[in-house]
Amino acid sequence: MKISLKEWPLIIFTVLVQTVVGFFVFLFVLVVINRHYFFGSASIGPFSRLFRPALSLLLLMGLSLIVSLFHLGHPSAAYLAITNLKSSWLSREILGSSLFFGGLVLLTVFIFLGCSPVLILIIAFLEVLVGLAMPFIMSKIYRLPAVPAWNNCRTTLSFYLTTFLAGAGCLPLAGRYFFSAWPGSTLARQTIIILQVSLFFSTGCLLLFDQVVGLFSLKSEIQPEKFQSLKKISKIRPGLLILAFLSSFFLSWPASSSWLSGFFWPALILALVIIEEIIGRAVFFNLYERLGV
Repeated sequence: MKISLKEWPLIIFTVLVQTVVGFFVFLFVLVVINRHYFFGSASIGPFSRLFRPALSLLLLMGLSLIVSLFHLGHPSAAYLAITNLKSSWLSREILGSSLFFGGLVLLTVFIFLGCSPVLILIIAFLEVLVGLAMPFIMSKIYRLPAVPAWNNCRTTLSFYLTTFLAGAGCLPLAGRYFFSAWPGSTLARQTIIILQVSLFFSTGCLLLFDQVVGLFSLKSEIQPEKFQSLKKISKIRPGLLILAFLSSFFLSWPASSSWLSGFFWPALILALVIIEEIIGRAVFFNLYERLGV
């Protein structure tokens, strides 16, 4: 049995949204920690250092919303899905995604106009709060009593792990591309630390909650043939994360200039992380089996 990718719009949408959220959260943390670098020079201002990241996040979030329409039978009626906020987590997801997208639009415009750093940071902080709520809201859509493999805390945990792992995976490439001037090596070092901690923690959680007490504990709830296929492909994921973790040491290796003059190691790390997350999300959607069907 092969892994089915018929839910590819949901795979791409959920991974992409969570990546954007995690990327934004970590960028916000780095901006706050290094606020004197980003806002301290009156001659440069925040535009040259923050506009490209904000615009890139905006475009990625817009792309994720477009991809989500491919899963709808009637995309033109998508606006109707937001009309049931009281009882529908799907409606709340649409509202949260719209608010997050709107916040990115506002933030990008304010950076472009050179507004007050305090105002920019306030909007960014509110955006972080909305973003941190998104993985929880998205996970609640799938925690259905009729689908035992989804109806557990592992679903929520996996969505948050994707958020922080994929977001951290973007940082080296983003740092190399977005920030042409570095405050010594401080920002680069902070970026690498965030990446390595995220990779180490995520690999541990994957081995424990997915391989040991997660996927492997679902054997009685999934068809044997499907279970063996999912188990086999899921074993690839820790290897990809370990390879990404080992690659992260080349970002600051004194004998290598790739961090300062090339994109190879940052691009490789991001590719490994995204491939691992897409495999994980494909496995997740293939766990779907309703009780009584």
